[in-house]
Amino acid sequence: MTPGNFDTLFTVIGILALSGFSLIAIKIVLGAWLKRKELSAGGDSTALLEAIEALRTENREMRDQLSGEISELHERIDFAERLLARGPYGRADEQG
Repeated sequence: MTPGNFDTLFTVIGILALSGFSLIAIKIVLGAWLKRKELSAGGDSTALLEAIEALRTENREMRDQLSGEISELHERIDFAERLLARGPYGRADEQG
C-alpha cells in the first residue's frame, strides 16, 4: 500500500470511530433527557404500581407453590428413611 492509501484508510477509520462515539453520546443524552422528562411529568405511576402489585402476587404464588413442593419432598424423604430403617427384609433390624 502506498502512503496515500494509509492516509485514506486512517481517515475513514477516524470518521467511523468519531461517528460511533457520537452515536453513543447522543444515545446517552437522549436517554437521560427522556428519563428526566418522564420523572418530571410523573410518568405513568398507576401502571407502575399495577406492575409492582402483579409481581408481588406472582411472587407470593410461587412462594406458596414452592412451600408445598418442599413439604412434599420432606414427606418423601421421611418415607425413604423409614424404608431404609426397616432393613433388607422389610422389618426393623433387631439386634440383641
